[in-house]
Amino acid sequence: ITINVKCTSPQQCLRPCKDRFGQHAGGKCINGKCKCYP
Repeated sequence: ITINVKCTSPQQCLRPCKDRFGQHAGGKCINGKCKCYP
């Protein structure tokens, strides 16, 4: 699930993904946007 959060590294996506989808969510940075894996 791509969310509207800009990023340059996967670390920047972990917090917003966990906030939205819970503790077990992961995140990647793809094309400058965060993609979450709930």
